[in-house]
Amino acid sequence: MPKITTVETLRHPEHRLLLWVRIGCDAGLTGLGETFHAPDAVECIIHGVLAEILLGQDPTRIELLWHHMFKTLHYAGHAGAELRAISAVDIALWDLLGKLTDQPLYVLLGGACRDRIPTYNTCASFGPYRDYERFQDEPGALARELRDSGIRAMKIWPFDVLAVDSLGQRITPAQLERGVSRLAAIRQAVGDDMEVAIEGHCQWNLPSAIRIAQALEPYRPMWLEELMPPDNAEATRALRAATRTPLVTSERLMTRFGFRPVIEGLAADILMLDLDWAGGLTEARKIAALGTTYQLPIAPHNPGGPVSHLTTAHFCASVYPLFLMESVRAFYLTWFPEVLTANLVPVDGAFPLPPGPGLGTELRPEFLADPAIVRRVSSQAVSSLTGYAVGDPYRGGNPWRRRSGSASAAPEAVPAGGPASRPGLDDDKAP
Repeated sequence: MPKITTVETLRHPEHRLLLWVRIGCDAGLTGLGETFHAPDAVECIIHGVLAEILLGQDPTRIELLWHHMFKTLHYAGHAGAELRAISAVDIALWDLLGKLTDQPLYVLLGGACRDRIPTYNTCASFGPYRDYERFQDEPGALARELRDSGIRAMKIWPFDVLAVDSLGQRITPAQLERGVSRLAAIRQAVGDDMEVAIEGHCQWNLPSAIRIAQALEPYRPMWLEELMPPDNAEATRALRAATRTPLVTSERLMTRFGFRPVIEGLAADILMLDLDWAGGLTEARKIAALGTTYQLPIAPHNPGGPVSHLTTAHFCASVYPLFLMESVRAFYLTWFPEVLTANLVPVDGAFPLPPGPGLGTELRPEFLADPAIVRRVSSQAVSSLTGYAVGDPYRGGNPWRRRSGSASAAPEAVPAGGPASRPGLDDDKAP
């Protein structure tokens, strides 16, 4: 039986939103995971709490370890950095299982449901690909370029900047016309050769969202995504009832418990979970299964980093109710190959089945050798896995684990230089 021997996290100042996780075992293999947003907070959760749960345990017992991690962190509220930490660790454990069994991850998830994974392009900008600026300034030309490359669906967010003046509480007729004009220009340029999803980034209240949805209907958007916050399933259902356009929600919902009221309340047409945030592959499978009981398809959120790109591809290959896989050409055509040994690029609008074993990729040796990387490693295991809220947290004791004469996991830190960023990206997108 293999044992987990190391829990490692890596941050790079050039990729300021991303955190990589590597789980090592005594078989000499390492599983790779990733999450994004507030990586320093996630790093603290992994080394301060989760490492003690993981070290010394059998890495193949993924379901059991997921529940141990979730129950422990649920003590003080499970979402945010806590669930991103679980997600990254869970992905690394699945990758490690694939390497231990010499199987691609999608095979372990039940096998391929398709030979090609259809995708759409989220129009973020990076490097030479200025897709964000272009969907604002020349949407028709951008749509033609994507179509000619084989991509037949794209996502834009033309209404976000219009919410600033009123804080999203009111949209004027002139603003409606300005936002709708981007989709109208795409229809004029390529007709129905390009499907267009409208992202809202939760900028609007319900009355404004209804006005936007109804103004867009003549131009046949593929879906409306997060025009308003998804926290109230009844409000989302009211928006769905007010438009003929399909509604998608939401990467901001965490675990199957967060998706349950949306699914059972028939508040959405398509479910958009994020594997980096919602609980990793273990939980994503359960959300997808819950959705199938209401005949709802899945369109995973995937504007993150290179490891998440491969993870999402494996999940999309294996999950039966797939609608489309999100991807960002400005990322996978530029900096992803700088970080990974194996990248994934679409051919004629669809990704091939991803490689294996596991995720089928590693962090490149030259990337790992970069002195700017901040690396922390926890390697000392406690002797037994016990309760979730024991000890005395107010007097310096560890509230999460009962020790049996063994010291807690002690992370080793490797400092790096100050933070850096890559300009020109939407805040919702990874660097």
